[in-house]
Amino acid sequence: MTEMNAVSGDEVPVLIVGGAYTGLSTALGLAWRGGRSLLVERRPTTATLPKAWGLNMRTTELLRNIPGVEASLQAAEITGKLVQHRAGASLVASEVVESDTEQILALRRRVTSTLPQVLPQSTVEKTLREQAERLGADVRYGTELVSWTQAEDGVTATLRDVASGQESTVHAEYLVAADGHASPIRDRLGVPLDGGGQVGHIYVVTFEADLPQYTQDKQPFVVTVRGRGMSIIFDGNLLTLWVDYFPEKGEGDADFTEDRCVERVRRAVGIPDLDCRIVNTRSFALNHHLARQFKVGRVILAGDAAHSCPPVGGQGGSLALQDGYELAWRLALVTGGQAGPGLLDAWEVERRPIVNITLEREVELLKIAEGRVLATSDPSQPIPTAKEMLGFRYRSSTVRTELEDDLSLQEDPMNPSGFPGTRAPHVRLRRDRTELSTQELFGPGFVLLTDPDGISWLGAADKVSESLGLDIASHTIGTELVDTEDTWHSRYGIGAGGAVLVRPDGVIAWRSKTAAGDPEHELDEALTAILAR
Repeated sequence: MTEMNAVSGDEVPVLIVGGAYTGLSTALGLAWRGGRSLLVERRPTTATLPKAWGLNMRTTELLRNIPGVEASLQAAEITGKLVQHRAGASLVASEVVESDTEQILALRRRVTSTLPQVLPQSTVEKTLREQAERLGADVRYGTELVSWTQAEDGVTATLRDVASGQESTVHAEYLVAADGHASPIRDRLGVPLDGGGQVGHIYVVTFEADLPQYTQDKQPFVVTVRGRGMSIIFDGNLLTLWVDYFPEKGEGDADFTEDRCVERVRRAVGIPDLDCRIVNTRSFALNHHLARQFKVGRVILAGDAAHSCPPVGGQGGSLALQDGYELAWRLALVTGGQAGPGLLDAWEVERRPIVNITLEREVELLKIAEGRVLATSDPSQPIPTAKEMLGFRYRSSTVRTELEDDLSLQEDPMNPSGFPGTRAPHVRLRRDRTELSTQELFGPGFVLLTDPDGISWLGAADKVSESLGLDIASHTIGTELVDTEDTWHSRYGIGAGGAVLVRPDGVIAWRSKTAAGDPEHELDEALTAILAR
């Protein structure tokens, strides 16, 4: 732990309860920005089972900016190949129904400089913990939250070391509830839930079998076994069988003895005498809920505590990681005194409607997988969830909405508008002889982009940065950075001499389409509103 980030005594700016995706990404994002936090998790260590096993494009885009994280995840990746989707009466009778062809990859490269990664949750959690601790985060597994009270100035919590039983007290300005879909903190707050509740149950059987024709090239795949309520998943390393079961019909552990699991594996694979070994089994409920509030006083709900969806489309884990990243920059600015508490209030206003779109999409995919409804998506659209992942549009008082904005919540990321509240588009650039993306310019603080005709914005950014005590990195596209495809003006929706201000989460906060008569005043006014000062 570095001296700068060490938690002093019983006072800490941010207490994070929960050491999975959301809690770890929050602690990591705060530590990267020099913010202090204490993360507590009852489990003795990070996940040991694969659980979720993919990071979508938006998530890899965010994590790549934290030094060391992208390299660590790439080193841990089992395979560089993306997921292949198959369907049939069994694995051996299945056919490819969706795969990442060169055409699809080319389309993806138009909207982002990163691709999804196939990694089990156990590996991602371990990596995030290592990187957070490297940057100085105080991460304590084997420590549980016993009780807490909230006041106007923060939260006072009692913690207990699980092994020794020793208790301690800590006071935090904010409490982040990253304590899972059953969230005791959320229940204590009395926050109601919208959504379908428990929408299904899954039994997961991890098994070993000699199937070289399907596994030797480490091509990850998902096989939907039609009409049997089963799927086989291969992440490049482990084979797992997912089986629907129904507790309301009396089904439970007794229906998943080792012999019955072997029988189900053989049926799903399509080889009656397959020699297989059951490694482990576990069950979990499929939940669909959206908390009515994401913030109550000094307590912030995030990850599964705020929203949960069936893992059919594989977006739940990425949503949780994004929550932590997006919370961290807000918490760092508010607890550091550069922003007002309204910046945290905007978290719920911006995030909740966007998350809900993804949840509804995942529930629809579950219905399709179970055969309850027919797929309605256009088969010619190779990225059916691109809008959910990259085409979101945040709305809040801290986003400088423009008069011509149609106030929609989504746009086509292939044809970005550059409106404030949208994700800053990917544009190919070159610095000297190095190719890079605009996405790689975004870091721990705000970023101002302009062109050679907007030189006055650079001086304005320096003055506003000093007066507000805020880090603003400025870049000129057209001098230090070459727009190799001549698209940056059109994709960001500005003309010569204009400027764009990008938030630490890679979202456009404000823009001026043309040069300004008083750039310092315009930028100061915009940032004062953005920071809720």
